[in-house]
Amino acid sequence: MRIWVSGARGKLGSEVCRQLVAAGHEVVEADLVPPSPAAGLVDLLDREAVARSLRGAEAIVHCAAIPSPQNIEPAELLHINAITTFNALEEAWKQGIRTAVLASSGSIYGTAWSPEELAVPTVPIDEDTALRYVDPYALSKDVLERTGGMYARRGMQVTALRFHWILTPTEVRRYITEAPPEDNRRNLWGYVDLDEAARACVLSLNPRPAPYAALLIAAEDTGMLQPTTDLLAQYLPDTELLADLTGTTSLYDCRRAADVIGWTHHSRWRD
Repeated sequence: MRIWVSGARGKLGSEVCRQLVAAGHEVVEADLVPPSPAAGLVDLLDREAVARSLRGAEAIVHCAAIPSPQNIEPAELLHINAITTFNALEEAWKQGIRTAVLASSGSIYGTAWSPEELAVPTVPIDEDTALRYVDPYALSKDVLERTGGMYARRGMQVTALRFHWILTPTEVRRYITEAPPEDNRRNLWGYVDLDEAARACVLSLNPRPAPYAALLIAAEDTGMLQPTTDLLAQYLPDTELLADLTGTTSLYDCRRAADVIGWTHHSRWRD
């Protein structure tokens, strides 16, 4: 299959490309950083450039986006994240492409980038957890998912993957395990391994009956050494626990991803 990948030179996009090539697919890289001096860049804000780059593709994996709200004006962040998603889906639709994977974010729940820390009423978090965000970055991901839903209603298979802090095993140790627990309270000590995040993209390309799915993609553990219930008791005492979480079980429930695309996570940072 010939697959168009936006943000192909980024952290997630480059790993997606690697896994796709390893699986025997042909990859079309779309990025502001060209794959080689002889190749042209693709500005996803330029609709015609997107259309040209999509020619001959059979599916898209849209990874390109502003990755955080830091050091960017909210209006610019929303404009870039919303319009690049729209251009990718609209031009793909026009060319008869009917399979799309979108990189959404666990930040859509609002806890990560809220100007003031949001309470977390209940855990575990899953796809049915209410979106209570008050920040533009989370809004941009909600717009991404709603845009994907519109094209799914037209007949495209769209999968929006809510990645939760994509890290390598070394980064998990540095930013979560070895960091003070209070530093990652907003993120509920969650993450997803880079390899596993990319694998979720590849699995999402497989045909399935339902045209649209938004799936939470997070590790099965917290990235911490302390038991999960101890972390909750000390740092989120007002949060209600709705399930029996043993050991270092994650506060993000990804069972729907297992049901829909056959994805489960295996953490490697403890290896």
